Amino acid sequence: MGYFDPEPKRRVEDFFDMEEEIDELKRGLGASKLVVVSGLRRYGKTSLILTTLNDMGASYVFLDCRLLPSGMISASDILYILEGELSSKPWFRELAEAVEGVQVGGFGVRFRRRDYRTLVRVLESLEGRILVFDEAQELRRSRYRFDYLLAYLYDHVGVRVILSGSQVGLMYKFLRVNDPSAPLYGRPLYNVRLKPLSPDRAREFLVRGFEQEGVEPPLSAIEEALELFDGIIGWLAYFGYSYTRLGLKDPRAVLGAAARLAYEELEHALRVFAAARPRYAAVLKVVAERGEARWSEILRFVEAELGRIPRNTLSNILRNLSDMGLLSKTEGGYRIPDPVLRHAVRRYLRLTAT
Repeated sequence: MGYFDPEPKRRVEDFFDMEEEIDELKRGLGASKLVVVSGLRRYGKTSLILTTLNDMGASYVFLDCRLLPSGMISASDILYILEGELSSKPWFRELAEAVEGVQVGGFGVRFRRRDYRTLVRVLESLEGRILVFDEAQELRRSRYRFDYLLAYLYDHVGVRVILSGSQVGLMYKFLRVNDPSAPLYGRPLYNVRLKPLSPDRAREFLVRGFEQEGVEPPLSAIEEALELFDGIIGWLAYFGYSYTRLGLKDPRAVLGAAARLAYEELEHALRVFAAARPRYAAVLKVVAERGEARWSEILRFVEAELGRIPRNTLSNILRNLSDMGLLSKTEGGYRIPDPVLRHAVRRYLRLTAT
């Protein structure tokens, strides 16, 4: 697997120049039973986790919370994705007989009952392993308080937990680690935060990735890609893959294709706001068009387009978009940190759904 392959990386040699981040995650797993890996989409969180755990030779269970259904989440929903993951673990077959309500056969792992009690018993059986919840902010939609279950695992079960999330604000609201009334309050938590690559590292990533593919693009294409994709490793890999495998040689053409993908993801995210969607779209639109916008500028634009909006409502919208990782607060106001999403909003987003 090369640097430009779209699948999450699982080996150190496939994961570009991330030794420092890998060492940081290893330190976290040695220091705390609860580790949070945060960063916006396409910063390489999943690749970091899988690469680190495989390099350690760790025994782990990886749950992709994006597989959970929309709406409220039940214990049965989590057990469903646990079945698939545990069916691929030979070591769990040896444990299964001691776990109440678990069947193992040629079909893999099945749970006779799909309730909260079974979920707790299965997680208790993971003693000595590492449990990963990728895109963990989705767990906030649980029918029960999942943070209580995490606190129980922390206090009473010898399992280490990794939570990763691209909607950083939502994940921390779900964990409530600074709330004295929350179950996880006071438990040591280790944070690993991923950031975009520096310009020099981003350039090296592209050069070495093209060398792996046996392709030598013009220097101008690399420099333009660096300007357009701003050090976000997932988008840089998307550019390299498009250039070498799909024949898209123009960085701006790749940006257009990436923006369409980002726009589809954005529309999916905005659906949850239902009738309030036009206001959210208007906020994103003015921020994208200006590059950076102050609170007062955003207010004027939204009211000019959609009519009067209460000040506290606008503040809630800005907070929600920031929690989702779609906006970031700056000294001068707000900006869209993802350059591809910024381009997508400028080009495709309309105030009314199409």
